[in-house]
Amino acid sequence: MIVRRGQRQPVATDLLAGIAREVRSGVHLISQLLGSTHENRAELREQLIDLEGRAMDLHFNLMTHIRSVFLTPLPRQDIYALSQQLNRTMEHVVAAGDLILARPNLSLPAQSADQLETLSRQLDLTVAAMSRLEDFDLLEEYWIQMQRLTKQANRTHRVWMTSSDNAFQPNIALQQSQIADALLAAVHDQRTVAVTAGSIIVRES
Repeated sequence: MIVRRGQRQPVATDLLAGIAREVRSGVHLISQLLGSTHENRAELREQLIDLEGRAMDLHFNLMTHIRSVFLTPLPRQDIYALSQQLNRTMEHVVAAGDLILARPNLSLPAQSADQLETLSRQLDLTVAAMSRLEDFDLLEEYWIQMQRLTKQANRTHRVWMTSSDNAFQPNIALQQSQIADALLAAVHDQRTVAVTAGSIIVRES
């Protein structure tokens, strides 16, 4: 049974918002990595791994919760999909962090910071949306903003890739591409979260 507007069942939405917050913290750690010294990179990696573990623990807690309650704020399959997509975002954030850590001497262009800023903005919106899944007006605005941010990220990715065509040796260009692709994958994961939210609006309105 689904919780309708006016009823309160905050646990599932709190857990989803909690996962989104962990992912957002992961993006902030990646931003710190871009300006970090060699000495504190190992510490940042441990923090990133801890965030990934906490996000997965919240996912497990959410699965246990929705199996044990009668009322849920959304159909269980939607809650599961949102949680999976958020954790998929975290996987790509961690992958980007690992790739950056593995190449401490690799100089990343300004587009890397731009992508992280876009991803951080997406996650700010996602945290707010996951906290208020019953508010379909907010979800619609969320969906619109996520489409715009994803298009912006796609453009940034193209500039990043084309600017590296002649600027780097092939192996350096490949390293740039791997990091850029991981960040773009995280952006697209967030768009998938918004697409799921959009399907909820259409079906449940």
